[in-house]
Amino acid sequence: MLLDNKTKSNETGHFRVFDLLSNYVEDGRVDIVTGYFSVAAIARLFDEVNNARSFRIILGDLLQTEIKHDKIINLLSDCLSVNHAFNLSISAKKAVEFLKQEKVRIKTIQRNFCHAKTYIYKDNDSRKNFQIIGSSNLTGAGLGLKESANIELNRAETGDSNDYHELTGWFQALWKSRSALDKIELADKTKIDCKKYLINLICNFYKDYSPEDLYYKVLYELFKEDLLSIFFMIIGLTHRK
Repeated sequence: MLLDNKTKSNETGHFRVFDLLSNYVEDGRVDIVTGYFSVAAIARLFDEVNNARSFRIILGDLLQTEIKHDKIINLLSDCLSVNHAFNLSISAKKAVEFLKQEKVRIKTIQRNFCHAKTYIYKDNDSRKNFQIIGSSNLTGAGLGLKESANIELNRAETGDSNDYHELTGWFQALWKSRSALDKIELADKTKIDCKKYLINLICNFYKDYSPEDLYYKVLYELFKEDLLSIFFMIIGLTHRK
């Protein structure tokens, strides 16, 4: 079965990656590999797929994840809509709740570029097993949770086929390999648990900012270009001396 997040299947009516996850994951194990992720997508796992017994998720390099803490537009989810900001805060809290569970294990690919995307479900009843492999990252667009201009294509299969066993073997090998790390090495060479780092990263989305914080952030965004121009002008004058 092909899933492109747009075209409904004649067989099941499903067309989104998230349809299979939300409808067919029971109390088995979910394994995921993704290059990129979004907070909202992780929150939806908590809402609709959390009945699974365990999760093993391998993410792309978290140090390259562009979650910038110093921009008011990021605080408001790149949108000045209050509703949008409120929804992001709710999603962030749900994502953290999901990640704090002992049944959720996280690793990251730090030294290589992770381009693989796959979702594997293993049930006690092998007839309920399924796999999804293709282009979809663990994001709203990748799962089909929001409208997107992206062209996605994934192949999904159910059952206990040879392809399924080959894919689960591939995941297991990657999970145990030196490429998949459970600790992240920071710029100062210190190491931090991957899951803890991710939780801290997401917590910044619902940090309580004081009115003074917001006031200074807005001023910075409004006059950032002017401040940078002044800064470089001062640097230039200093060098001339």
